[in-house]
Amino acid sequence: MTYTTSTSSAGSEAGFVQVVSAPTNAHYYEILDRTGHRRAGLTVLLDSQQRVLRAELCYYERYHALEPVQEEIFDRAVEIVESNYLGNGLSSDLAVIDGTPMAQEIIRHSNPDPIYRPEQRVRIWPFAVGYAALVVVLLLVGLLNRTLFRPASATVALPGDVAASAVVQRAAPRAAEAAPAAGGASATGAVDSLLPNTNGLPPSVNADPTLAVGMQVRIRPGLRSFVRSAPGADAGDPVGFLENGATAVITGGPTWLLGDSDTIVWWYVETADGVTGWTPANTSQLTLLEPAP
Repeated sequence: MTYTTSTSSAGSEAGFVQVVSAPTNAHYYEILDRTGHRRAGLTVLLDSQQRVLRAELCYYERYHALEPVQEEIFDRAVEIVESNYLGNGLSSDLAVIDGTPMAQEIIRHSNPDPIYRPEQRVRIWPFAVGYAALVVVLLLVGLLNRTLFRPASATVALPGDVAASAVVQRAAPRAAEAAPAAGGASATGAVDSLLPNTNGLPPSVNADPTLAVGMQVRIRPGLRSFVRSAPGADAGDPVGFLENGATAVITGGPTWLLGDSDTIVWWYVETADGVTGWTPANTSQLTLLEPAP
């Protein structure tokens, strides 16, 4: 786009010159002699596709340069335009100008609102830092949520030191955990609670699939598991436990409940000591009950 303005000479109403603003891209090359003196300047005007519109070679104080120097300056200018750029056609114009200095004026830039300003670059790093901080906060919130609101656990003693027992986490639906309280359930409710109930869950990976009502089972040697008044790690009350190969007879169940990564199978059993209640056949990591030999 071309912008046209007119300027008036000092002391006259009519303008003698016309200033045509033709914004374009340009590359400028300073050409120095061997002593470091500036001898010429090459300006290459380009269009939006970086093709040459025209080129101007301006000699500075040409009469101070020897003829071989002037010829080399011209050859170098032609080489730059030919080698570095494409033209709008098969050729481009190179204007040679004798730029003998006439005067030098110091221009003071006092306009507070110029047309052309330096481009304001958007600083990326504050956004990157903010995004990284947000990710860290979300990770911390997720970690705290997982730590503070973890579901209750079923405690299993591992082989060896009983004091260093492992706590195996499992989560059970509240509806399944709300088993009838001891002594307060009706006879019909007690019978119904001993019937198989899968709760729509997939089969367990770690529970022994051969276990059934009427079988004698034992807890695997080196392990320990509570016997509770209702199925679920938090349901009912603990009424006893099986540990280190102790046996029991399955008399009801199973009830399937949701664990961390596996379905937990609870069986209603009667231990060798006459204690009756629910005990898990597995955790999300290992098998607890197996057929007694």
